[in-house]
Amino acid sequence: MKDYIYLAGPMEQLDKEAMTGWRNYATSKLEPDFKTLDPCRRVEFHDQLNQVLGSERRTRNISHRIFKQDMQDIAHSRVILADVRRDSGRGTGTAMELMYAHIEHKIIILYANEGDFPHPFLYSIATEVYYDLDDAIEAVKEYY
Repeated sequence: MKDYIYLAGPMEQLDKEAMTGWRNYATSKLEPDFKTLDPCRRVEFHDQLNQVLGSERRTRNISHRIFKQDMQDIAHSRVILADVRRDSGRGTGTAMELMYAHIEHKIIILYANEGDFPHPFLYSIATEVYYDLDDAIEAVKEYY
């Protein structure tokens, strides 16, 4: 059950194309030989969250559901491919996902921009870092 590749990256306050563009590209390069888990398949939960911010209980329940499902996806994955480019959006959830993946001894491949500040936390938990998405995808394949 741990043969998946989890596609981590910013989603918060992004439009659908910004969330899914690089993920769709990576999936097209990996499947059918490799299976990906894309948290964007649950984007309707994120839309619900934005619509019900006035209801504290409902907001909390949807937030917990998103969190638990993403953690399950990471637990079921061998490799994490993460977009950590500074210009790709706010990455609060991504940082938490990556720390969880690190604690669970997952292989973490980062896709960054060459000019980005090499944050010591991100670079310390990364297995490998690439500045080109195609290179990062090829590195993912090497772990299978």
